[in-house]
Amino acid sequence: MQKIAIRELRTRFLLAEADALILLGAGVAAAWIRFGSAGFDVELNQLLQHPGFIIYAVLAQFGLATTFDLYRPSSWRTPDYVLARTAALAVSMAIALVLGVYLVEPWRFGRGLLTITLAISLPSQVLLRSVWLKLATRPQARAAILIGDGPIVGALRRELQNRPNPPFQIVRHLPAPTNGATDPLEGIDVQATDLIIVAQLADGDPTIDRLAALNFHGTTVVDAAGAYASLTGRIPIHQVDSRWFIATGDFSSIATSPFHYLQRTFDLVSASTLLILTAPILIFAGLAVAFFDGLPVIYRQQRLGQFGRPFELFKLRTMRNCPDGKGPTFAEENDARVFPIGRLLRRWRIDELPQLLNVLRGQMSLVGPRPERPEVAARFERKIPFYAFRYSVRPGLTGWAQIHLPYCARTEDHMTKLEFDLYAVRHHGPSMYAIVLLRTLGALVFRPGR
Repeated sequence: MQKIAIRELRTRFLLAEADALILLGAGVAAAWIRFGSAGFDVELNQLLQHPGFIIYAVLAQFGLATTFDLYRPSSWRTPDYVLARTAALAVSMAIALVLGVYLVEPWRFGRGLLTITLAISLPSQVLLRSVWLKLATRPQARAAILIGDGPIVGALRRELQNRPNPPFQIVRHLPAPTNGATDPLEGIDVQATDLIIVAQLADGDPTIDRLAALNFHGTTVVDAAGAYASLTGRIPIHQVDSRWFIATGDFSSIATSPFHYLQRTFDLVSASTLLILTAPILIFAGLAVAFFDGLPVIYRQQRLGQFGRPFELFKLRTMRNCPDGKGPTFAEENDARVFPIGRLLRRWRIDELPQLLNVLRGQMSLVGPRPERPEVAARFERKIPFYAFRYSVRPGLTGWAQIHLPYCARTEDHMTKLEFDLYAVRHHGPSMYAIVLLRTLGALVFRPGR
C-alpha cells in the first residue's frame, strides 16, 4: 500500500497548497477591490510587513480544513458533503481571522478587507473540490489484483463502490490456487499493477514464494485485511486471527516508541490549557445542572483504564436522579432519562469536560479508546474477539472510533467500534493523536452527541 499511501499524501499536499494559494490570491484581490489602484501598493506593502499574519492565516486554513475533512477526497461522498463542511470552514475561518486581528495589535487590518478575502477564497475552495469530484469519476491508474475469495472480498468491493475516488481499483480477480493448479499469476503482467491483494492462500502454496519475490521487486503485496484496514480505518476482527496481530509487528512497538513517552507531556499541557479555557463553561454548566435537577453535579463511575486497571471517571451528570434497578444500560437516542439541559451538554460533549481531571491524574489520555464499565467490558470480552487488546493504551476523552461512530447501543455497533479502536492502536503515534483532536471538532459540528 506504500505507493497508494504516497499518492494520497501528495493529493492532500496539493489540496493544501492550492488552498494556501487561493487564500493569498484572495487577499491580494481584496486589497485591489477595496482600495483600488491608488491605495493598492500601500495596503499590499502593509500586509507584507506582517508575515506572521500571513503564516497564521495559512496555518488556520490548514488546521480548520483538516478538522472538517476537506483534504481527503476518498471520503467525499457527494457535493453536499463538501459544501456543508466548507460552510463550517467559512464560519470558523472568519472567527479565527477576527481573533487574530483583534488579539495582535499590529495585525489590525480592516474588516472590509477580511470580508472580501473570505468572500473570494471560500467559494473558490468549493469550486476546487467540486471540480475534483468531477474528475474523480475518470478511470484511475492505481490497479489492484485480488487473489482468493471470502467475506472480506465482498466487503472490499462494497467499500470501493461507495467511494467516488477510491485509492485503488480491483482490475482482476483471480481464484485462490489449489494443489496441483497452475500459478494464477502466470501470463499476467504484474509490473503494470500497483498492488496485489491476497484474500486466500493455502499453507505451502508455491504462489507464496512468487508473491514474496514480487514484494521485493516493487509490487506491493498485502493481505486483504490490511487492505481493508487502510481503506476504511478499521481492522476487520472477524477476518484476522491472533497470528495476524503478531505478524504485523505494529502492536509490539507501542510501549517502546518515542511517542509513548511524549504523549504524557502532550496530555498534561493540553489538558491543563483546556481546563483553564473551559473553566467558565464548566462552572456555568454545573450551576445549570444543580438548578434544573439538583445535586450532585458530578457523576462518578468506575471504568477500566490501561491494562484493565479500574479507575473512577468524572462527568457532569446529565441523567435524572432516579435509579431504575435495571443495572448498567447504554444510553439510547432521545433517552428519557436525560433531562433537557443534559441534552444540550451531551450534544456538545460539555458533560465530558471533567474528564480532563482524569487526564491530569494519568488515568486517561486526550486520545484513546473510550473507557468502559467493568461489567460491560467483561460481557464484551466474552462476545467480541480481541476486545481486551484495546487496554494496551490509555483510554481517551476522544478517539478514532468516536469521530466515526458517535452512538453505539448494540453489540454489533461495539464490534465496529473495536475495529476502529484497534486501527488507532496499530497507528498509535503523533499523527493519529493530532488528527483525532482536529477531527473531533468537526465531529462535534456534524455528528450529534448522545
